[in-house]
Amino acid sequence: NELEEQMLMNLHKKNWTNGLTVERFEDHQSHNEKMVDKMLKLTKDYNDRIVAEEGKTAEEIIVELTGKVDPKKHLEAGVNELMSSNIIQCLGTMLDTVVF
Repeated sequence: NELEEQMLMNLHKKNWTNGLTVERFEDHQSHNEKMVDKMLKLTKDYNDRIVAEEGKTAEEIIVELTGKVDPKKHLEAGVNELMSSNIIQCLGTMLDTVVF
């Protein structure tokens, strides 16, 4: 019973070598381009929101923005994802170059 539980716990466990795999460069480039385009749209939306907020009270802003997508949060998440994927890709490529 305990061995079965241990086996099931390890069923979808990632191997330590998963972090060393490098994505195809064409796929990585297309993903980067899509993310940059999305970030450009979010930046424009965030700028429009800042301009629209000028001259309003905090309560009016809260009421107006309730239920709407926050471009600042999505922009931060996109930047973090893009940076981490590029760092992992770069380090993996450097490691592959040195090892192989």
